[in-house]
Amino acid sequence: MPSSSGDAMTNPNWTTFPMDLVERIGGLLISDDASDFVRLRAVCHPWRSSTVETKSRADFFYPRNWIMLSNPKSSPSDVCFFNTSTHKSFSFDLTPYLDTYSLFRALDYLFLLKHKITQDFALLNPFMKSITPLPSKIESNRANAPKRLEDMFEQIIHLEGVFVTSSFTIVLQFGQEDFLRTKLGDQSWMYGGFNVWIDGNVLFCKDRLLFVTSDDRGLVQINLANEIPIKPQVEIVISSNELPYGPSMEERCYLVDCDGEIILVTFNRRHHQWESFETYKLDLNEKTYVRLPNLGNRSIFIGHDRTFSVSCDNLSSVPANFIYLCELRRYETACYNLKTNRVKCLFGEPFLNSFPLLEKLIKCCARPCWKLALEDDE
Repeated sequence: MPSSSGDAMTNPNWTTFPMDLVERIGGLLISDDASDFVRLRAVCHPWRSSTVETKSRADFFYPRNWIMLSNPKSSPSDVCFFNTSTHKSFSFDLTPYLDTYSLFRALDYLFLLKHKITQDFALLNPFMKSITPLPSKIESNRANAPKRLEDMFEQIIHLEGVFVTSSFTIVLQFGQEDFLRTKLGDQSWMYGGFNVWIDGNVLFCKDRLLFVTSDDRGLVQINLANEIPIKPQVEIVISSNELPYGPSMEERCYLVDCDGEIILVTFNRRHHQWESFETYKLDLNEKTYVRLPNLGNRSIFIGHDRTFSVSCDNLSSVPANFIYLCELRRYETACYNLKTNRVKCLFGEPFLNSFPLLEKLIKCCARPCWKLALEDDE
């Protein structure tokens, strides 16, 4: 007996949905929210088949706007991720992987694992539930350079960032000047630095590393899209004498990705107080900037070597138009209200107990790399 239109609406046959439309929807989802793309592929086999090419995009390997809110060492069976734009959350069970691997580091949306037998390193993407082996060998022309990835971790423990370009080049940043690059599937790393001293944070955006130097070069970018072994070049975007900022022991500047727009935040530390906050919107193509009097519906979080912004639409626990300094330079946590131009110290503030999400965001920004194998971050 033919099904009625009511039955068709209640139990639709998703396999008959146009596959070209599924692929287009998948392309839109993966650019904004990898977790929604995973849910789309789970609907049925034809939908998974029609999004195979989309799944190979680097957006899936490098999902945007996701941060890890909880220390996976404390709750490996329920690691919480949060999307700073959509406010969606994602829970991941890490325990099935811990029989074979030990958890070495956790950064943003990725886990750095170490095989218990071979001692080789690998990256685990919780959205894909896939493990990407990392090369052990390091190639370099530098004297006394580390020869293996394990040596790199022993000599320079502080891993600050993992970046994946659209051409699937994986970049590891150690400290401020040491970088490793490898192409997905290659058997070795290329080791090198860029002979710059970074004043602030390193921001990865559209296959480029952006940062402000403490010398006269100012705001620079490094294009990571070049094929290995071509060494990326440091390009000056805005020279230091044209920036609204003078590098000094008191003055600080940080770069923040605000929903695709690059914001430069400057402020001072004088007489044990934060002051003179300014925000600017950068145009990297025109190599210019304009002053930004407010952040609209977003707030900014700044840590020692990590920044992010959060959309505050329908998010009452995180007020808009604030800049949060999260244990910056080992000082107390503070917030700056762009509407009132006032700074408030949050150290020991009892109101944070009423806003657990805000407290987690501050802690997450202050500790961008959960350290697991060598020391606790409890």
